[in-house]
Amino acid sequence: MSSSAAPEKIYWVPLESSPEAMTKMIHRLGVDKAVAFSDVLGLDDELLAMTPQPVHALVFLFPVTDSFQEARIREASTLPLNLWYSKQTIGNACGTMAVLHALGNTQDRVEIGGDLKAYFDKTKNMAPLERSLELERTAAIAQAHGASAAEGQTAAPAADAKVDLHYAAFVCVDGRIYELDGGIPGPIDHGPSADFLKDAAKIIQKRISALGDPSQLSVLALGPNPEN
Repeated sequence: MSSSAAPEKIYWVPLESSPEAMTKMIHRLGVDKAVAFSDVLGLDDELLAMTPQPVHALVFLFPVTDSFQEARIREASTLPLNLWYSKQTIGNACGTMAVLHALGNTQDRVEIGGDLKAYFDKTKNMAPLERSLELERTAAIAQAHGASAAEGQTAAPAADAKVDLHYAAFVCVDGRIYELDGGIPGPIDHGPSADFLKDAAKIIQKRISALGDPSQLSVLALGPNPEN
């Protein structure tokens, strides 16, 4: 009886939480240069007001723990019709997965062309796992990720290094806030929102409290490019 070995897992070099590096990556892939990532300086109303607006999505970097992930897994829900969601099969690719989740759900507000538009067009009707497998085959996104990983302010770890930091995206689709992470079974529905930025900030504050107020975390906003 013949047998075949399981395909070898693909790893990408982890992305640093740098708005400059992530902005360069999305521009390389065809996103309008009027759009960029910016640091969110704080989660209270006064500091949120300093974020370039309108904010289309948030990307949250946090130290992942088993108990925290287990709690998020229990919160995961079924996939709504209009939500773009992908599983993650590439090791250490959670930064780019968060960027894809942010942009995949803001295509009605953000002009996207080039290689990224081609990827979104091709995966439009795919299931979440199929989208990730297609990402494995999309060299242009892998190359853009690699270039951005090399442009961080600190030395990049090895692609297959064990990393204790993780990314998730927050988006608003059909008036509801979703937390998107390809490493859990599905999206987390946080309910209706009248003010995405303020409401998502409150959710992230609760996440931070559940993590014990760690020092290693950041929040990036996808919105207008302040340099444009």
